Amino acid sequence: MNLLPCSLRILVVDDTPTNLQFISHVIQRMGHVPVSASSGEQALEMFQSDPPDMILMDVMMPGIGGLEATRRIRTAAAGRWVPIIMVTACGQEDEIVAGLNAGADDYLLKPLSLNIFQAKVRVFERIVRLQREITQRSEELDAYYQQAEEERRIGAWLMEYMINRPGLLDPEVRYSITPAWHFSGDLLAAAQTPGQSRHVMLSDGMGHGLPAAITSLPLFDTFYAMTELGYGIGRIAEAMNSRLHDMSPRGRFAAVTLASINPWTGVIEVWNGGNPPPCLVGANSEILKRWASKYLPLGILSPEAFCSETEVYSYKDACQLFLWSDGLIEQESEKGESFGIERPYEFLQETAGDGRFDALLQAIGSHRGDAVAADDISLMMVTVRQPGGMEPAALPVSHGESRRTGLRMSFRFDAHDLKYLDVVPTLTGLVEKIDGLRDHSGHIFMILAELVGNALDHGLLRLDSSLKTLPDGFSRYLEERRQRLEALDNGYIQIDIEETGRNGRDVLKIKVLDSGDGFDKTRLPHRMNDAGQLYGRGVALVQQLGLDMQYSETGNEVRVYYDVGS
Repeated sequence: MNLLPCSLRILVVDDTPTNLQFISHVIQRMGHVPVSASSGEQALEMFQSDPPDMILMDVMMPGIGGLEATRRIRTAAAGRWVPIIMVTACGQEDEIVAGLNAGADDYLLKPLSLNIFQAKVRVFERIVRLQREITQRSEELDAYYQQAEEERRIGAWLMEYMINRPGLLDPEVRYSITPAWHFSGDLLAAAQTPGQSRHVMLSDGMGHGLPAAITSLPLFDTFYAMTELGYGIGRIAEAMNSRLHDMSPRGRFAAVTLASINPWTGVIEVWNGGNPPPCLVGANSEILKRWASKYLPLGILSPEAFCSETEVYSYKDACQLFLWSDGLIEQESEKGESFGIERPYEFLQETAGDGRFDALLQAIGSHRGDAVAADDISLMMVTVRQPGGMEPAALPVSHGESRRTGLRMSFRFDAHDLKYLDVVPTLTGLVEKIDGLRDHSGHIFMILAELVGNALDHGLLRLDSSLKTLPDGFSRYLEERRQRLEALDNGYIQIDIEETGRNGRDVLKIKVLDSGDGFDKTRLPHRMNDAGQLYGRGVALVQQLGLDMQYSETGNEVRVYYDVGS
């Protein structure tokens, strides 16, 4: 460490004016600032009012002598170190020891040797410079600590804001986050769409602590906002990747797993970019499905190079979905052994029912022991109900508020729109802004999603739902849908929404017309819970939500009357 020369303020204490003058002159020629005191009392007073950087203290003085003045100065310094050199004509050992015990740091004998005097001043000058450097670094460290504590406080608030969302408080969602540092770069989210599909997300930001958490922060608003409007996880992944790619510093990215559970159709969709494979565990502890990472973490690829295709699985019975970050499988024991990729699946298969989550947490804790967490560890379990085994969300109790009437809206989406636009979330976002319909937006979303989905899939794309009954049927169905939608170059879907009256009730008439050839409406299901039925549940749900549902003879036009009365 190279220290620059510094000018010291040196207090010279001596009751002899010639000694004061001589020593002060030498100090001044050395580049320092001398100040004088002719007694111990004056020296103590000057120290208390304006402490110097160094003191040259004469021992023999009337009144308060040098030894007593040194003791009092050390007491008044309250822990602050100021070098004190005793100056005396007596070189007896007991007097030197008494001075050192009083708090002196060194001794000079009279008559002063100029060379020794200057050398000792230079020695303490170096010590004072080192002390100043240490004090400065200490102050910088203290300022850094205060700033870090403020960042930690703000970070904790952000973490609480992100984690304490209603979706994560759902009893069907259990989670645990163990940070490697004050903050976890692993973040979790859960929310429901208007159609009551459950979306969950696990994000593992690059690095650790607050910087890693900040990398994932922009993803959360996008996840919650788009889920609330009903967008699918593929479209959500696209939006999050675009936002992270555009706004994050170079080299910052986040491994993300997105999952969507549709309780009506019994389909789970997963998009996994860089995380360990989430898995679905059946009631008999069998691993029903693993979703390997097929994509790079978010933020690496440009929007043009990004792929948002999801991998789907159709489940028939109640089960559990597990997600975890790579910190879980990479956690080492005290002997340096990693927990391992396969061990989590083994514990899940060895444990029954609701005990799986706690068993896996206990297993990783036992494996870790007293070893340091090298990475954040996050774990999430979602209870997945049997398909169709739930009721649509109840509407809020109406208190007879006045509401607008006469609403009429009409929308036409051509082939180009249907390729690149999410029709239903777009319309739902509009419905939510209309007085009197806001509380019904969830049910309206379900109705529109089913009617528009059928019009596109069966009316324009001519897809056959029976394909879903084959092995890997849902995957094959979606791949066929993607190919036909890419090739679609003509056709349209017309959507009309109108407030009207029917049988003395205020209703919303929703009409969906497609330009296709129609389909056989006699094959539509008539029950919500049709055991083993892998398609058609959505139509039955619409029949349950609406007062009436009417298809045209050809099947390419459908009207649903939905009660919005107060």
